[in-house]
Amino acid sequence: MKRLTKAATAAAAGLLLLGTLATATATAASGTSAAPGGVLGPDGYKGLRLGQSESDAEKTGLLVNKQTTPGCDFYRLAASEGKPNLGGGVFVEPRKGVVVITGTNLIHTPEGVTMGTGLDRVKAAYPQLTKVGDYIFETPVPGGTQDERYRFAVDEQNLVADFALEATDRGTCDS
Repeated sequence: MKRLTKAATAAAAGLLLLGTLATATATAASGTSAAPGGVLGPDGYKGLRLGQSESDAEKTGLLVNKQTTPGCDFYRLAASEGKPNLGGGVFVEPRKGVVVITGTNLIHTPEGVTMGTGLDRVKAAYPQLTKVGDYIFETPVPGGTQDERYRFAVDEQNLVADFALEATDRGTCDS
């Protein structure tokens, strides 16, 4: 296991809502072209949707390995959906339903951003991209309703190490 750099730790921690990161390996795909897998867009990912009930999200068959914490359940995406960064998956708030869907090495945004995409390309794809922390950037989702955003974590080489579609109000999954 690689020793984490400060940037990789910040990138992973920026998307972790459970706050339980001890160690991780942040790996990025090489190149900047979109992955061949599914699209994480304003409508969600495949059958998963922001705001969807936990019961309906479970019925998609995309969720595995449920972990329950007070106020927020966490699932991994099925292995067939690709490899996420450590802490990546789907977060479900009891009242708000699905509030976060993270990407994997096989998932990309409609604009072609995925793990390993350079920050300059992310900025070109999302002109409203804003830095919100060390190595963490957010933007409204093009074609969205203003109730969701993309969040990108980059490493020290300014390559996307993690990304997610998030509800702007994550309720108790924010704590």
